[in-house]
Amino acid sequence: MRKGEAALDLGALHPVSALRQLAEFTFEHHRRSLGFVRLVMIESIHDGAHMASGAAMSWQNSSVILLLEDICRRGVEAGGFRRGLTTLELQWHISAVSIFDVSNRATFSRVFGGDLFTEHGQQMLRRHVGDMILGLVMRPGLSAGIALPRAKEETRMINPQISQFLEVWDAKWATLAPGATPADRRQHFEGVAQDMRLPTPSDVETDEEHWVESEGGPVRVRIFRHSDGGVQPALIYMHGGAWMQGSPETHWDITARIAAWNKQTVISVDYALAPEQPFPKAFQQVLAVAKWVHAEAATLGVDANRVSIGGDSAGGNLAAAVALTCRDEGIPLCAQLLIYPACDFDRSRPSYEQNAEGPLLMVSGMAATNALYCDDVEQLNSDPRIAPLAADSHAGLPPAYIAVAQNDPLRDSGLAYAEALKSAGVPVETDSGEGLIHGYLRAMEYCEDSVEKLKIMSAWLRKTQG
Repeated sequence: MRKGEAALDLGALHPVSALRQLAEFTFEHHRRSLGFVRLVMIESIHDGAHMASGAAMSWQNSSVILLLEDICRRGVEAGGFRRGLTTLELQWHISAVSIFDVSNRATFSRVFGGDLFTEHGQQMLRRHVGDMILGLVMRPGLSAGIALPRAKEETRMINPQISQFLEVWDAKWATLAPGATPADRRQHFEGVAQDMRLPTPSDVETDEEHWVESEGGPVRVRIFRHSDGGVQPALIYMHGGAWMQGSPETHWDITARIAAWNKQTVISVDYALAPEQPFPKAFQQVLAVAKWVHAEAATLGVDANRVSIGGDSAGGNLAAAVALTCRDEGIPLCAQLLIYPACDFDRSRPSYEQNAEGPLLMVSGMAATNALYCDDVEQLNSDPRIAPLAADSHAGLPPAYIAVAQNDPLRDSGLAYAEALKSAGVPVETDSGEGLIHGYLRAMEYCEDSVEKLKIMSAWLRKTQG
């Protein structure tokens, strides 16, 4: 339990969000750890005799008090939390409702029925626990739902059409049980993406698939090809998803539209996903696909002299990393399209602090997610196959279009990469994504600006590919 609390990375969150997350984590941990709660119940019957004999018990549990002390201190300094509450009181209140949910489940259900112990009921109660704890600590006249923004957040502007998308998106993800495994999230993402998929442009063929051999194992690619036929330019595209989730199917709307608007072929790569297949599997597979496209250009009906590479988020990271190796190995690429990419892992950049709570992409948990892709921190920050910004030289890379989002933790990473490319003499165009968030291309049904941004990217790609 203490390890789980530490992995929440609560120090990166606003104190309101940090306290809610800690309270809800405790509730969720207890409801899924019946044996733990029953052990506590039995130990209470025996007056804590066995706990008293464990010398390490007090030390092990001091960490949660330190977490609460830090959250409360920051909340008071921000002007939102009232003074005078002790962290021991807070820990008691959090534990009380979380323990009761399990310890009295059988008797409560017998008396009042079991509605509160269905999945829906438990999710509702989990949220209530966060509400109750925040209600206890907020200063009179303040609500956790009211802004306690950092000064720098007051100037943030988010396109109002994005809010409508987020309501739908959040509602669909709220049905995923807390504590879900990466595999669970992966499956859920596929369902959400299918539910929200836009109609496929009628002039794009999507049925063709191939398997490509690589050092990282065989990898599937789905071909999105304009129906005009003939020899077409090609874009090798990698989906986002934190290296843990996503597929050609989850990013269908993006690749199908690029193929339609540019009358070209898009080769969408279903690369290996962490944590089951961490770095370098995905990198090796994408590199193999780049080589395969050139070797099979005639069969695929694409022009080997007009092959580009691109992707969004984690996919943008892979695209930039593979472009470096393609340069070094003499595999020609004519352009790179990088959409809100992660180009390094320096979380001291201002955009990480300014956008710590998203929306859509949260800073809390990033360290744990990155570790699933590569658990060697030194390599994570120094290997250009993982952090393209760490390359010794960026000279000789293909022209790049780098689209970032104003309200995205990864914004400054993408902008830093753009500056590195410019300094190396690489032609670069950037888009600041004013008013937009990480993953904004998912909002095309709701946000006109999202559609327009993809059209601009496509136009640049069409011009650069020739």
